[in-house]
Amino acid sequence: MTTPSTNEAIREEMSHQQVFFKQMLHLSQHRLPVVSRFTPRIVVLLVAIAMIAIGGSLLWQAMTNRQRQLVFEIPPGTAARLAAGEEVNIFPSTIIIDLRQHDTLVIQNNDSAEVTIGPFRIVPGQRFVQRYWSPGVYELICSIHQGEQLRIEVR
Repeated sequence: MTTPSTNEAIREEMSHQQVFFKQMLHLSQHRLPVVSRFTPRIVVLLVAIAMIAIGGSLLWQAMTNRQRQLVFEIPPGTAARLAAGEEVNIFPSTIIIDLRQHDTLVIQNNDSAEVTIGPFRIVPGQRFVQRYWSPGVYELICSIHQGEQLRIEVR
């Protein structure tokens, strides 16, 4: 059984708790600071900026990655045909690279022998990719081209 002093202590503790909760309730009813009132607007603004930045980045990437590939395939048996004295026409006499189209030269060697184009050796199964950045004319040695010369004109 509780004594009167214990009851009094309990009532006093409950009174302290009520005062605390009343103070908390009073504080929560005050107007929020200016920063808190604008927080949703700031979040929306930041999300909009992020979406614009991501969209712009994707657009820029799409524009810079827009390119045309000039693909030339060296078919199987090319080395054997050349060794037999056949004329093989895989490349035109001059390959035209258009910088406005962001052209990329691609040579796929599907033959069983390696091919030399300029300073590059393209082994069987290898794919050679060359991007040009400035205009010019390149005269290259080409092991499969007639006269072993390949001309690349970059415009």
